[in-house]
Amino acid sequence: MAGQSWWGATQWVAYLAYQEQPINLASKLALREMEAASGDSLTGQAYASLMLNDPMLALRLIKAANLRLPRRMARDITTALGVVMALGTVAFREQIESAPEISTANSGFMACEARASLAAHIAHAWGTLHYDMDAAELAMAALLANAGELEMWAIAPDLPQKALDELQSGRATRSEVAQRQACGFAFHDITLLLSETWNLPQLIRQLIRGDESLRARIARLAVNTARHLSNGIDDPALPDDMREAAKLTGATLSQVVAVLPDVSPEGKAFLLQLVEPEEGFSTASET
Repeated sequence: MAGQSWWGATQWVAYLAYQEQPINLASKLALREMEAASGDSLTGQAYASLMLNDPMLALRLIKAANLRLPRRMARDITTALGVVMALGTVAFREQIESAPEISTANSGFMACEARASLAAHIAHAWGTLHYDMDAAELAMAALLANAGELEMWAIAPDLPQKALDELQSGRATRSEVAQRQACGFAFHDITLLLSETWNLPQLIRQLIRGDESLRARIARLAVNTARHLSNGIDDPALPDDMREAAKLTGATLSQVVAVLPDVSPEGKAFLLQLVEPEEGFSTASET
């Protein structure tokens, strides 16, 4: 965007905070298909499921819920189902149908959105393995963890493309370094600032901020695992991801691999072969 190449994170946040969130056309189509099939019997959980596949929709709806409820109540909306209950199905549908649509030609955005959705589903799957975790909260935190990057891809795709080019050139070995070199700031900085500006629920902000609580570590690990899975099942970081997931959830390696979404049985068998300890040994989570 001309004239804005010199902006830092603070200037971009001031601009992005008031932009309308576009959503994926697939969300509108999925809503219409669900309602055509189920009619009045459609559950709140079914509506909520749309959000885990569309992080920009989740942002749009959680902001709308915050505006609809008193602040003391809005701060407790930490799950997709909570958003549906706060808005009601009529307002929920209106938000989806009235939203502008992101172009499917924006391949960078589509890839970033797919990773966010995968991270949310991984976080939910791993959250269910721990006896005292709210899996839905973990899913929402993982879904919105890279909201700043999604916003940049949606509104100013030239900048994240510059960062991606920087990473692929080999001049940077990590995404955050590439972003700072190409843009002068990291997209996670924008995520943190936007979460404050939008007054997202405190728990979601804490999980996105990435403190060392168990919940935040699982959400963060889900985000990293989604990025590694997007590189292919043979990404060298995945075995360590699985071991860490077993440690954090208290589940076995077999369990954390088995619940991975969007991975074929053959892929899970391959991954499990890489991470299983040698015969005669066991991980702490399996003792």
